[in-house]
Amino acid sequence: MIARTLLLVVLAAAPLHAEVVRIDVRSRADVLGGQPFGDAGPYEKLAGTIHFAVDPQNPANRIITDIALAPRNAGGKVEFSSDFYLLRPKTPDRGNGTLLFEVSNRGGKAMIAFFNRTTAALDPQRAEDFGDGFLLRQGFTLLWVGWQFDPPLRHGLVRVAAPVARAPDGSSIQGLVRSEILAADKVTEASLADRDHLAYPVANPGDPDNALTVRDTREGARRTVPRAEWQFTADGTRVRLNAGFEPGKIYEVVYRAQDPPVAGVGLAAIRDAVSKLKYGGADELSLPQGAVRHAIGFGISQSGRLLRTFLYYGFNADESNRKVFDGVMAHVAGGGRGSFNLRFAQPSRDGHPYMNFFYPTDIFPFSDTAQRDPETGREDGLLTHATPPPLQPRIFYTNSSYEYWGRAASLVHTTLDGRQDLPLPAGTRVYLLTAGQHGVAGFPPARTIGQQTNNPLDYRWTMRALLVAMRQWVADGVEPPPSAYPRIDDGTLVPPDRLKFPSLPGVARPGTPHKAYRADYGPEFVTAGIVAHEPPRIGSAFPVLVPQVDADGNELAGVRVPELSVPLATYTGWNLFNERSGPTDVISSMQGSFIPLRRSREDRERARDPRLSVDERYKSREHYLELVSEAARALAGTRYVLDADVPAIIEQAGSRWDYVTSRPGSE
Repeated sequence: MIARTLLLVVLAAAPLHAEVVRIDVRSRADVLGGQPFGDAGPYEKLAGTIHFAVDPQNPANRIITDIALAPRNAGGKVEFSSDFYLLRPKTPDRGNGTLLFEVSNRGGKAMIAFFNRTTAALDPQRAEDFGDGFLLRQGFTLLWVGWQFDPPLRHGLVRVAAPVARAPDGSSIQGLVRSEILAADKVTEASLADRDHLAYPVANPGDPDNALTVRDTREGARRTVPRAEWQFTADGTRVRLNAGFEPGKIYEVVYRAQDPPVAGVGLAAIRDAVSKLKYGGADELSLPQGAVRHAIGFGISQSGRLLRTFLYYGFNADESNRKVFDGVMAHVAGGGRGSFNLRFAQPSRDGHPYMNFFYPTDIFPFSDTAQRDPETGREDGLLTHATPPPLQPRIFYTNSSYEYWGRAASLVHTTLDGRQDLPLPAGTRVYLLTAGQHGVAGFPPARTIGQQTNNPLDYRWTMRALLVAMRQWVADGVEPPPSAYPRIDDGTLVPPDRLKFPSLPGVARPGTPHKAYRADYGPEFVTAGIVAHEPPRIGSAFPVLVPQVDADGNELAGVRVPELSVPLATYTGWNLFNERSGPTDVISSMQGSFIPLRRSREDRERARDPRLSVDERYKSREHYLELVSEAARALAGTRYVLDADVPAIIEQAGSRWDYVTSRPGSE
């Protein structure tokens, strides 16, 4: 591959709505030396920086928390910049005219690995980095733009350089920050940030309001650790506990920080970069006007939650009140949003059954349509909050089983009391990727933080088909496959205590799923994005329902890939922690379970396993693959998988057969 480096600085006269004021291209190179990808031909990759300037008085920007407190240039605009990474057909007319924008998860790039069935790379260069080339053969233009200000300082991650909010007199703004610490091993020092992200330094280490507490359970009583027993590190980004942080305990540091970045400009960066390419093109990127006619936003996990937040605040309207994304695919986001447009935002913080407790993630509203919370009296909806119907995109919510157990996904499509199914808007589809875990586990599967082996059920075949269907929907008006998800009215969505999971040897049943609470973060949280209560004041939990299962423990509703409809195992979206990793009665973070069938009747009777064995179900490997073929072709007929992927699905099933039937004793 021949790469050439250049710097293009374009200083064009700014039109009335000049959100993108300059694009600096740092590098440009042919993908795989100019190798063609089907009808789309060769691709080119470009990387650099996009510079923005937004009018804080424009209604499209007043939704950004603290934008009025950001510094302004001589023209009264707020400036910021973002890293970008672009893959485009070298001949734009050979592409499919659709921009596929991935919201970067913590600065990374995942969609090539996800859709092309390969391993993620921050800067894909080798043939294996592009997998089977699916996205490129489809002709998509692929774009990543930095939106998060605090990813780890690692080369290749994309980020936004956000301005800092200041008080009207120019002084620093202070506010509360809460840091959670869960130690797997006893340690004496821990970061104030989530995982390996950048932390807010403490403003004044000696402030008497700084506090460290410890408790035993999520809802347990907090005990204050005496101030003499702990201290901040010299740089103010870490905390030390003299006696050490004990495994199995939940610690929280609440402290005052200062100089909050205007985090919401990251959402504006997404909005304005996509709008620029869609409506105006970009000569700097060799994308003429009209090369991008449609835009689809895609996000996994944190990124899917950001897309739900993007829609909630109304960012799908640009400064000229034009629709930004024509379609949105929020994947494994459950009912969540996140800390993306708040003062002292912590974008990496999420929420799990035993991690990142009570952060503003699984919070009302959950559904697209407005509902009234009978306890608080507040009425709100994801789409009705700030996005008028003409600017609403077509939406796919795709969730695995884990999101029903670990991210309150049922609240996306039920009433708040958990008693009725909620009608979906005409432009929304909901799909359960039946019995899957948050991210497809590798194969052969391994045991990590759970009691069972992780779940390798591969639903990416369906996601490829749904991406094609989304493009056809936004570009050609072709209706996608119907929603497929568990429902209250047919008994496939039930309270956890009504789950009919079989008694399997060595498998503990799950109890309580992750809860979504009514949380009070302060009087200005909804209106101004300011958190005044840390920790928040927690009220009652919303009812969370889970998918019902069959006699094998496999879920009934949703899109059942052949690996599940012709099973060699029980697949679940939950996996209880093992003793090393957490409380053994709590669902582990983002992991599902793979519980293979026994090989023979004798094996299962000896183990007291109620599930029919492999030999009792299938005459031979050939018989098994015939059934897989029938199931795959049936799914292709309903457009839940692609015809072109059926041979690979059958081949994959053969490797699953070989693994399950070769295990000693099929235990």
